[in-house]
This record gives sequence, structure tokens and C-alpha cells, in this order.
Amino acid sequence: MDGGPTRKNPGVFGALVASTGNISGAAAPASSTLAPNLKRPGYHLSRYAPAPLSPAPSHLSDRYSTDNALTGSSSTLEGTPPSQGNTAPGTPSDVLPPLLSKSHRRQNWTHVLKDLPKATWSRANTPTASTPGSPATDTDEWITPKEWEKLQEKKERKRRRKKAEIYITRHVAEIIQRQEFVCKLARAMMMFGGPSHRLQAQIMATARVLEISLSCMYLPDMMLISFDDPTTGTSNIKLIRQGGAFDISKLQSAYKLYWKVIHDDISVKDASADLDYLMISPPLYNKWQLIFFGGMCSASICSVSFSGSFIDSLVSFPLGCLLIVIQLFAARHELYSNVFEITVATLFSFVAAALASTNYFCYSAVAASSIVLILPGYIILCGSLELSSHNIVSGAVRVCFSVIYSLFLGFGLAIGSSAWTKISHHDLPGQDDVSCSLSHRADGPWWQRTPSIKWAFLTVPMYSLWLSLRNYAPWRRHELPLLIVISCIGWVCNHFAGLKFENQADISAAVGAFAVGIVSNLYARFFKGNAFVIMITGILFQLPSGVANGGLFTFVSKQDSGQSSTDSYLSGFQVALQLVSVAIGLTVGLGISLVCVFPIQSRRRAAGVFSL
Repeated sequence: MDGGPTRKNPGVFGALVASTGNISGAAAPASSTLAPNLKRPGYHLSRYAPAPLSPAPSHLSDRYSTDNALTGSSSTLEGTPPSQGNTAPGTPSDVLPPLLSKSHRRQNWTHVLKDLPKATWSRANTPTASTPGSPATDTDEWITPKEWEKLQEKKERKRRRKKAEIYITRHVAEIIQRQEFVCKLARAMMMFGGPSHRLQAQIMATARVLEISLSCMYLPDMMLISFDDPTTGTSNIKLIRQGGAFDISKLQSAYKLYWKVIHDDISVKDASADLDYLMISPPLYNKWQLIFFGGMCSASICSVSFSGSFIDSLVSFPLGCLLIVIQLFAARHELYSNVFEITVATLFSFVAAALASTNYFCYSAVAASSIVLILPGYIILCGSLELSSHNIVSGAVRVCFSVIYSLFLGFGLAIGSSAWTKISHHDLPGQDDVSCSLSHRADGPWWQRTPSIKWAFLTVPMYSLWLSLRNYAPWRRHELPLLIVISCIGWVCNHFAGLKFENQADISAAVGAFAVGIVSNLYARFFKGNAFVIMITGILFQLPSGVANGGLFTFVSKQDSGQSSTDSYLSGFQVALQLVSVAIGLTVGLGISLVCVFPIQSRRRAAGVFSL
């Protein structure tokens, strides 16, 4: 037995010692048990866990933190048989020496996992695993704080440059939604009476902001829009036909939506929904209010523009109300709308002739003030503005239409006065007396005299107020006082320029339009308002006197006197000449004022200019 080999494997006593804990159980005191202490530090230590690393510095831990998930390894403890690698807990193979120091354990586990791959960070900020046995120790593979800051600065500069180059960064709409918004915007501008000479430029500017390729052409009450698709080489043509009427309230709301879209304050989808609601919403004022506004417009302008007396203004009020009633009826009756202007002019001329036969009323003042709201001054103004902006087709159509329209009115007035003359068998004096010198006696009562110019301090603001309300200007907003003040400024400049330049309506109109344009565009630029909304009343105020006094009643007098139709219609064309001269003066004044306020050309600013 002395020469036998030494036993290395556990015998019978080893198994008995290992099962002592199970035999003693819970009855034995803790000091007498030989079972391992489960609460002892290191007992639950996994043989595949890496050695604890020292904590990274606080200023680098956030930026350069690596992935803790390491790939598994099939290595076992050195000196441990493979059959004991997965021994159940509680066996002697899992028991660590009780006197093993912390440093010894760390060295023990470190050299076990020395061949495991380690995660590193590359310059592309992508975690990669180094090859086994060659840990990533190159300093070139790490990003220094300075390089990190440079990368962040480069990204920030790129982001700012991209934000400055494009308009829309937050709302990306579908192509169909953008096209629908462009069509709805064009229809809304035409429906609410937007400036027609700027409509085409605004549609193109909106398409450029929305990144849509299109081309458009504007005709009176019609817009052709062709959406181009460069990828397929096809186009989609939309034909929009829409009649227009002034609605300052809705026009201002539509322009605000347009401004928000081109400045990326609202999405295209929301703006389209708002335009739909705006186009189907009821008017701001009801019919009875519009009828009252029309009567007050005729009564207030009778004395200041047509030299009417106090009783002439009183008589003009019911005629102005009747005009709005017939106009509302004609809007619903398609057949009657074709002869609306002629029948209204005939009726009012007949009534004015009957009143003038009493020698108390002025025929020209009553007839002109009663039809003041349907005079074609604004039509020819839009035509001249379109011609000045090189929209030749639409501008020429409007100018020709305004000439024929004025002849319609003159023909209707001539029929009415002739009908009264034939019925009463008395001649009508003072048909072309635009100053009412024959009917207004200087020694007569005060209500029959031509009022003093001092009455303009009352009548000019009155007409500006009622005309603004007739065009659906909201009375609760701050734009209404601006409308009245700017209109008064334009009338004062026009009046005193007319005193210096007699029989030159174009010069006086240019001076008045320049004053209105300067004030309106300065307000729009510095206070971010709408120039068109606050200037339209001031421009419309300067049109009636230039239209009615320029030859309309000369045509009536010659037609009623029995002269040849050629001579009478030649005199009727004097109305067209007066219209053209006034419109040219207004166009020049508005154009110069716009250049003075916006001297520097800007693509984005030109898209946002909403002015005459």
C-alpha cells in the first residue's frame, strides 16, 4: 500500500462530507453546518462575467458609453474538467475558497475572459467588436471631444442653411392636396374681388413655395391652371369659372390664409378646409342692412360729387335702396341679369325727370347718385392696371367692356328721359347741367341751394363709411377707421389738385391715387396689414365724379333732342374717354406709390404684396 498511487478523486468520506448539510438540516446551529453560505460574497459570481471595470469619467461617460452586451464564450475555468462546467449549485466545484482576496478573484476572472472580443467605437459612431486577443487600444479609433464639437457645429450649420433655403420644413402635403389648395385659393380670390392684375403672380408664387410646377392664364371671370408633371411629361388642366363681387371681410380672411401658407404657419390641408368654410359661409350683413347701406351711399354722395341739394339727397335715398333690391333680385334671375343695367338706368332716369319737371330737383344729381353703385369706374381701373402689368388679354377685355357698359347706362338714361318727355309733353331742361345751376337758385331756400364745400367734412366721411359697409367691411375691426381716414385723404388731394388743374381729371386722379397708395402701402409694410383692403374705398371714391360728369348726360341730352344716332353715340364715347383718362391717372398714381414704398425687388415680398 505504501508503493500505491496517491488517490486524487474524492472517496466515500468526501460524499458524506458534501451531504452533511442535507443531513443536519435546519435543526443544527449555523456554526456546525458544513453547507456553503449562500449569502457569502462571491458565491453567486458567474464564471462568465467580466472583471469589474473602473467607472468612466463623468464628462466622457455620456458621449463614449459602449454596449455592455458581450458575446458569450465557451471557455471554462482553467484547471476545471469539462464535465464540471455545468455542475448544479451546491456542489464542491462551485465553492470558492473562503480566504480568497478580492484582488485575487479579479485576476482569476480576468485571465479567464482574456480571449473574449471587446466592443469598441469607430469613427463612424458604430460599435464594432475587435478580434479575439487584440483589444482596441489605438487612440485613432476614438473621437476626441474637439472632433465631436466640430461634427456638431457642422450639422448645425447644415441645418440652418437648409432652413434658410426652403420655405416649408414642417408641413409636407401630398401633391393632390397642394393642387386643390391652389385651385381653391384662385377661386376664393376671384369670388371675393381680389386685385385681378396680381392674381396670376400670386398663384405662381404660391406654387413655387409649395414646390408645384404649373402655368396659369387669367381671363375675366376665368382662370386656366395647368399642373405639369415633369416625371411623366403630362399635364392636368383645371378651368375655374367664377364671378366676383366685393367682400372685404372674406377677402381679408383669404389673404391671411394665403400669407400663413407661404410662410409655413399652417398646413395646406388646414388652409383648404378653412377656404371651403369661408366660401360657403353666409355674408357678413343681411339683405335689409345692404339695402340701407345702398340708400345712404346715394344720399351722402349726391351733394359732394354731383352738386346736389339737400332735397336731392333725400330723394336719392329711396332710389339707392331700390337699386340694391333690384340688384339682389337680378343675382338670382339669370335672364334678367342681362338687362339689369339698362332697365335700372331707364327707371331711375324716368323718376329723376319727373322730379326735375317740378323745378325743385336737379335731374343730373338725382340720376347720377341713384346709379352710383353700378357705375363702371372700377372695371376700367382694373383693366388699366392689367394693361400696365402686361396682362394684355384681360386688360383689353375689361377696357372694351367698360366702354360698352357706359353706353348701356347712357342709353338707359336717354330712354327714361325721353319717355317722360313724350308722356308729359314738356321739354326737360338741364339734362346736361352737371352743376345744377338751373334748378338751384341762389336766392332760394337753403334746402334747394347747392351746399357749401364745408359740408364735405360731413358727407365725405359718411360716404366712405357706408361704401365700406356696403362692400362688407367688418365694423368691429380697426381697419374701418383706416378706410375712412385714407378715403378722406384721397378726396382732399383730388379736390385741391382739381382746383389747380381744371378740366384735367387724369392729373387730379393721379395725385389722389398717389396719396392713397403711399399711406396704404406704408401701413401694410410697417404694421403687417393689408394694403388692398384699406385703399379700395379711397380709390372708389374718386371714380363717380369723373365718370358721371365727363359726358354721360351729354349723351342723354343729344339723344333726347332728336339728333342723329351717330352724333349721340359719338358724344356717348366721351364717357369712355373720361373713363380712360381717370383710370390712367389712378394707375400712374398707384404704380408710383408702390415703387416708392417697395423700391427693392424681392421674390418673396413681391408674392406678398396685396395692393392695387
